[in-house]
Amino acid sequence: MGSLYKNNGIWYIAITYNGNRKCQSLKTKDIKVAKQLKPYEESAIIAKLSGLTKSNENLDFAELVERFLKANHDCSDATFQLNRHILTTYLEGKALPTNPTSRAIHI
Repeated sequence: MGSLYKNNGIWYIAITYNGNRKCQSLKTKDIKVAKQLKPYEESAIIAKLSGLTKSNENLDFAELVERFLKANHDCSDATFQLNRHILTTYLEGKALPTNPTSRAIHI
């Protein structure tokens, strides 16, 4: 179980899981809010420490592209198709287009 502590007026949660200690700010000065956030942050930290979830900063580019393309985007279908084409073309190692406008879009 995690423990709450206060540092410079801000509440933090500290969790130890399999010998790994992780502290994270709850970004609040109110103890009531901190107690409400504790279970959610606790489960998220345990999921990261146990390897169930992988943060975006630890992904290689191909995995990041896969996550991006699977996510729900509030854009037109044409924009999504263009983004998918650009990213998959880059992953396949193809050269940039010779047309200056298309090249600028890819960059």
